Amino acid sequence: MSTPMLKKIGVGVVAVAVFGLLALLGRGKVPLDTNELLGTACAIPSRITALPGAPDAAPGGGDLRVVEQGAGTVVENTSAQFAYRIPVAAGSTRAEVPLLAPGQRTAVAGAGPVTFGPVVWLAPESLGGYTPVTATPVPGGVRYTSANCRALTSRGAVVLHRGETGGISRSEELPAASVSCAPGEKELPAVLPPGSEVYPYCALGAD
Repeated sequence: MSTPMLKKIGVGVVAVAVFGLLALLGRGKVPLDTNELLGTACAIPSRITALPGAPDAAPGGGDLRVVEQGAGTVVENTSAQFAYRIPVAAGSTRAEVPLLAPGQRTAVAGAGPVTFGPVVWLAPESLGGYTPVTATPVPGGVRYTSANCRALTSRGAVVLHRGETGGISRSEELPAASVSCAPGEKELPAVLPPGSEVYPYCALGAD
């Protein structure tokens, strides 16, 4: 078979495929989102509409508890559910933890009596493969690591400093612009003493 004939056949096959795809698009059979067309759509939701409930009433048991206090507070989710948008008061400090995975710990830059407001409890499968963003202090900054399929919204971070005895001697907050919630690894500058712990606040959406 001659080369010109092969070229004509190839063009014809491509044309049929294109017209077929356009027909499916016209009938709403194929999504227009590029990620969905490639089978790479991210299932992590950007908004949760469920109503909040009691912080000590997670489905299946467990709750939110204070693990450690000093010049800062460490809290933990002891349930098998995700805790979403947790209002926390530690003394005069008010904060909202965007999301806390089962067994995960985070920190609040405040000390004193701790109270939790109503939270939304979410089953792990409802978050489309979300995993917590981690932060590791490195020389001259902090390395943020995310295995999520899309960027989350940075709400800043809490840094705990520990004294010689290991207790929390000081706490501070990093602004949102100094914290990465993007997929992969990213190092951002920060001046932190040895032994500092960084707890990023990464939200599902912008609101």
